[in-house]
Amino acid sequence: MHKTLGLISDMKKDFKNQSTLNMELYCDSCKEVTKHELVKQNLYRCSICGTHTRFSPPKEVEIKAILSSDEKTEIGKVKVSEEDEIVKGSEMIVDLKEVSKVGKVTAIQLKNGRMVEFSKAKDTYSIWLRNVGEVSVKFSLHKRAVTTPYKMVFDGETEFVVGEVINIEGKKYRIHRIKLLDGGLLKREGEKALAKDIKRIYATYTP
Repeated sequence: MHKTLGLISDMKKDFKNQSTLNMELYCDSCKEVTKHELVKQNLYRCSICGTHTRFSPPKEVEIKAILSSDEKTEIGKVKVSEEDEIVKGSEMIVDLKEVSKVGKVTAIQLKNGRMVEFSKAKDTYSIWLRNVGEVSVKFSLHKRAVTTPYKMVFDGETEFVVGEVINIEGKKYRIHRIKLLDGGLLKREGEKALAKDIKRIYATYTP
């Protein structure tokens, strides 16, 4: 059974979950990453050997994010370290007014107005994303000479397989082709794709 809900909490960066009083930092004496305790501003002490290390937590910036879901567009923001690199095609968490959603970056605009494939967060003015946390999958359902368009919402990570039999409104359909957003076409038995990467699924009625 295909599930329509997904979790996004595991995509949060580790340093966002750490207290500034206790940090996991590399210790020059221990030659490994160890737990460090805050002594004073930007000065930490290794809990194992006592060696002091200076560390300035990365400054966080907010970037305007335009998230598209089918015909709906929402404006929110992404929070990242100013030195983080934003890359077209990568997935990011978008904070909206009441919820957070996962989106795949489709366009990046710098503060000087240029559109680029990648950039540093501190140089970025806005980004456009396609919602991949929960996506609408389009189907073409064939029954004899009749083809019926259909649409269902799934978690973006839901997997579909050529040859798989799916149940739609109590009827069984076998997937024979999957058209991808990047233009690719899957038609060999066993080939698979995630809902977030699919443009349309073609399936035939199976009595």
